[in-house]
Parts: sequence; C-alpha cells; structure tokens
Amino acid sequence: YADEKYNYCKANSNSYRVKYTLYELEQTLSKNEWIRISHSCILNVNHIKCFDIGTVGSVVVVLDDNSKYDVSKRKIKDIMKFLKGRRL
Repeated sequence: YADEKYNYCKANSNSYRVKYTLYELEQTLSKNEWIRISHSCILNVNHIKCFDIGTVGSVVVVLDDNSKYDVSKRKIKDIMKFLKGRRL
C-alpha cells in the first residue's frame, strides 16, 4: 500500500517500506494471486476474507486480520472480472 510518499508491504502485523512503486510491483507479482483495488493498494487474494458493500454503494475488502480497505469505483469492474475468472 502507499502512504503519503512511501510504499509499504504489510506482512502479518508488521509493515515494511519497499523501494519499488506500486506499478512496478503490480507488473512483477502474479496476476493470479494479487489484485490492485485502488491507486494506493494491491492485495493478495489469498488473504481476502470477504467483500462488503459500504455506504453509498462503495465496496470494502476485509482481510484475514480484519483490516479493511476501500475499493476504488474504477477497479470494481476489474475485480468482478477477476473473481468470475477464478470461479471457473
């Protein structure tokens, strides 16, 4: 995830600063296990607990550790396509 001017990787309860941009990470990581949910966040789909519909039609992703991340409205279509592909 991105926070202000740095990018971080969250593993378990610790966060580590990474030198790569999210765009570079997105290009490197497996498309089957990682998905970009917003301009500032890429998630491992194996740790997604559920998707919740928030207020005013927003979508919220809940992870195994109960942390919550908002899905960008622009990315909802991509996420739905990704999920349908995994269902097959």
